[in-house]
Amino acid sequence: METDFPEIPEEILALLEKGEQIDEIRLDKDGNWSHNGQPFTNRKIIDFFNQSINITADGTHVIHYDRYTYPIVVEDAPVFVTGVWFKGFGKWEKINLNLTNGTTELLDIHSIFFKNSTLYCRVCKGRMVAKFRHSPFYHLLERLDEVDGAFYLSLCGEKIQIHQD
Repeated sequence: METDFPEIPEEILALLEKGEQIDEIRLDKDGNWSHNGQPFTNRKIIDFFNQSINITADGTHVIHYDRYTYPIVVEDAPVFVTGVWFKGFGKWEKINLNLTNGTTELLDIHSIFFKNSTLYCRVCKGRMVAKFRHSPFYHLLERLDEVDGAFYLSLCGEKIQIHQD
């Protein structure tokens, strides 16, 4: 029976357990990919990595495609929000997110939190954290209110308090 979570192959786990070095693929806090410290510049490779990012059951970020699974280093968030758009109003409002993994999904307004001077939310059925890029971040901030030192976003007919993580 196949699970929803990819697993790192045994041969890679054995190398890691022995303390042997493996090639490092890294996604930095700004969404830039590198291999052993050298930045990737090929757009097709970058898009492939963004679309193939996943997480194991134990929380290890990986590149996962077909039967290939390889552990990666993620400095901050594995997915970035590149755009938001609003549809409807009040309690019927829906907020769609464009994500760097090539998907579009509805924002879970109750998953929003504030950390390191930006907004984050949960995506991919709550499995991963997404960091808002500048434009969508400021687009949501148009809905920001402050009441007695607490900050709220007015979204989907609700006032959502933004918690600092």
